[in-house]
Amino acid sequence: MSRLDQSLWAIFRAPLLVAVLSLAGLLLALFIDGPGDVVASALLASVIVATAWALARRRC
Repeated sequence: MSRLDQSLWAIFRAPLLVAVLSLAGLLLALFIDGPGDVVASALLASVIVATAWALARRRC
């Protein structure tokens, strides 16, 4: 599938998911102490992992 054939949903699905995960992680870290900090860290780390995966996939 070429990039011209993709719908807007297909193009913006991954960036929207990254934005939602990072916003959820930041809000959890801000408002919830204790176990919420672990979940917030995992959410924020998932954004970094997804970005690294996308960059590595693009270079291959």
